Amino acid sequence: MKIELDIPRPGATLALLLAIGWGTYAWNVHRSPALGADILSSQSSSTVSSAETEQAAPHPANYDAVVVSPDVTIEGEVRPATPPQGTDADVRLGLLEQEVLRRKAEILRGQLRVLEAERKSLGGQTDPALEEQFRKSAMILTSLIQDQRKADQFLLAAFSQIWEAQNRAKAIGAGEEDTGVMVALEWPVEAALGLSATFRDPSYEERFGFPHDAIDIPVAQGREVHAAAGGIVTDVMDHGLGFSYITIRHAGGVSTLYGHINKFLVQSGQRVNAGDLIGLSGGRPGTLGAGLSTGPHLHFGVFKNGVAVDPESALPRYRPAAVEE
Repeated sequence: MKIELDIPRPGATLALLLAIGWGTYAWNVHRSPALGADILSSQSSSTVSSAETEQAAPHPANYDAVVVSPDVTIEGEVRPATPPQGTDADVRLGLLEQEVLRRKAEILRGQLRVLEAERKSLGGQTDPALEEQFRKSAMILTSLIQDQRKADQFLLAAFSQIWEAQNRAKAIGAGEEDTGVMVALEWPVEAALGLSATFRDPSYEERFGFPHDAIDIPVAQGREVHAAAGGIVTDVMDHGLGFSYITIRHAGGVSTLYGHINKFLVQSGQRVNAGDLIGLSGGRPGTLGAGLSTGPHLHFGVFKNGVAVDPESALPRYRPAAVEE
């Protein structure tokens, strides 16, 4: 389930921003032809999982790919906001979906504010390609804000991808004997800026409407992401503009999840060692792999025997690399 968006002409972007009082951007927004799907969709990526992980996959969300054509037509299905029924897992998923939709306006506006703040932090001089990326991301977000159906479609799909990722990571070690020993893990990216969201962070749940079974490590867009320990890559999941991720199976029923991946550098079934390069980080709203995001960062989850654990409890205390004088 890959999220791809084609956005109408960007003139509406500036008008909307002025109308709702968010202020003007620090960069110029020029009129241009509608964005094509080939610009916004990711490169093709095979997604292959182990048989047992596939069998234990979570309840699938019934969404088709979210495709918004230049004339703002929509393909796919949006679930009605009716009380969820079915199994306990179905009910929980349905309730969380409703919580996400209840917050949709603030989620999207928050992503746009994050994008604007990041652009301003870079100052007046930026690479033209980066400038264009910011412009396109702003167009995507404002297009979602303008169309509630499209916003529902995007948010539900992006949330279902996070739900899917966590359940697939849990399934990897579920049923294995608990040895009581945690695999030694390394930080997958530099954590020089600390964490932007902790494990089960209450402020995260208040913002998005669902619990945060991971930590968020803020790093610049496109930074190298490394395997936290040796193991087998089980999932390489490309969801276009949605939540793209990698999972790795380790010894002792342990698995790790790497979310908001902007570019994949491994394949499913590949064996990796601790510290091996597996991808490049993302998280900038409106870019490949970002989905629901608070800005450029790596979403890092750790699971043991099918249960989410606080990654900080399994990682060494972070010590920034020494700077040579």
